[in-house]
Amino acid sequence: MPIRSLAGAIALTALVVACGGKQEQPEETPPATPALTPGDTNDLVRVRFARGSTSGIVNDSLQEGESRGYLLGAARGQVMLVHAITWAPRPGTATPAPATVQVFSLDDGSELKSPAAQESLWSGRLPASGDYVVRVSASAPLSYTLAMQIPRRLNPGAAGPTASIVGAAPSRAPVDYIVQGDEGQTLAAMVSERDRATLHIYGLDRGDQIAPLAERRKEWSGKLPSTQDYIVSVVPVDEGANYELTVTVR
Repeated sequence: MPIRSLAGAIALTALVVACGGKQEQPEETPPATPALTPGDTNDLVRVRFARGSTSGIVNDSLQEGESRGYLLGAARGQVMLVHAITWAPRPGTATPAPATVQVFSLDDGSELKSPAAQESLWSGRLPASGDYVVRVSASAPLSYTLAMQIPRRLNPGAAGPTASIVGAAPSRAPVDYIVQGDEGQTLAAMVSERDRATLHIYGLDRGDQIAPLAERRKEWSGKLPSTQDYIVSVVPVDEGANYELTVTVR
């Protein structure tokens, strides 16, 4: 503020006080309220990975307006992906609306945002070692499979440009892999016809949808838009589906 304006403001304040007027005090901004009570583990279901596994799977259900929390321990810098896949309650009936997934730090109660910005999928890097709360909410009655994963990293280029993996889906939720790619490189991914499964490919840090889930592709090839880690998901139709995934980065 210029010196002349500052002097005028001081004089005006002195005049208001001298006339018996009440000087308005600036409103204080209230401190941000944590989205979750820090350290509160009441009613949370602890999820543990089986030895040698990279995921924890829970089958559950909710009524309209309900939510349920799950507790998972992980390490700083790890990539975590959480899928909540809803299913029709009976064959031939409509699949209910998607469940909403949120992730919170138990330490301070803050919500962790996901670049993917999809209500039934959360993905991101964890900022600290400790416990995290995964909360699933329902806008209508639904049954769901919740998969919490610390996905395996594929390394095309270590022994050639292509990495291949043969596996079986432990549930009806996607099985995820991480691939690092540079801007302008070509990524090609293909899932075999051994069982009904499709691909979902997106950027971990920016959320770029390379092969959107709704397109149900068996293969995709193209240039990468930016340098980052990419998630390559195998999306099975049925639990126990066998698949062969091939990923090439050049």
